[in-house]
Amino acid sequence: MAHATGVSRRMLRHWEEVGLLAPSSVDEFTGYRRYARHQVGRVRAIASLRAVGFSLEAIGDLLGGQLSQQRLTRLLRDRERELVDQIDEATTRLQEVRTRLTALQRGHHTMSSNLEISTLPTLRLAALQAHVDDESEIGGAVADLLPRLRDQLASHGLDEVDLVLTYDGTAEDTIVVTAGTPAPDGAVPGLDTVLVEGADRGASVRFDSAPPDIGDAWIAMDAALGESGRETTGVYRQTLPRAGGVVLQAPVRDLPNGPCAPRS
Repeated sequence: MAHATGVSRRMLRHWEEVGLLAPSSVDEFTGYRRYARHQVGRVRAIASLRAVGFSLEAIGDLLGGQLSQQRLTRLLRDRERELVDQIDEATTRLQEVRTRLTALQRGHHTMSSNLEISTLPTLRLAALQAHVDDESEIGGAVADLLPRLRDQLASHGLDEVDLVLTYDGTAEDTIVVTAGTPAPDGAVPGLDTVLVEGADRGASVRFDSAPPDIGDAWIAMDAALGESGRETTGVYRQTLPRAGGVVLQAPVRDLPNGPCAPRS
């Protein structure tokens, strides 16, 4: 039976246990099951219904001799709803994937036309900070810090200011996420003072509107820098200008043996 239908022996035994398939005879000494030739059709029917997602309980009803039209309609309607939900979910995920692909393509174009290499100034920020263990936790930290920062700034009449996010992964065991605003003239009550060291060489790129996924934008920057023999290093900066858009910045260095590396 397993050879004729492509269904494993283990699965045939399981269907027997749940009452879907009864062998025509069982050897009382060896336990070996024998099936009648006409049972091939039932095994294939069960396999086909499982392939389209029906539960074993529903299959029992569908193959039962007392199946009413009302019960059949209800089983098919239930499966229809399940499939529609799966299609809707898959469509949403497909759109998200396509959006990210489009954003990556646009990000690559933006990098090609807007990426600049220049000095990065030292920043003095009035800020809040959080520590996370992994890059996947950065988004959650930013979502927590930004509203608190805005509320604190608003309480001091600082609504229209540039905001700066920094990501410091230079330590081995933690990533420091900072959300602040430039405060060269003094501290802001309730916020810490954080210094972000400048760099002699840094990459800067401006997006007129925020990328759908900032992580993808950083990946596009790394790819563009890699093409010119450079890589990002140090503390990453993400500026949210009050006028709109996003500016990404990071110190850079030459890759070993890259086209920008010094020659002996």
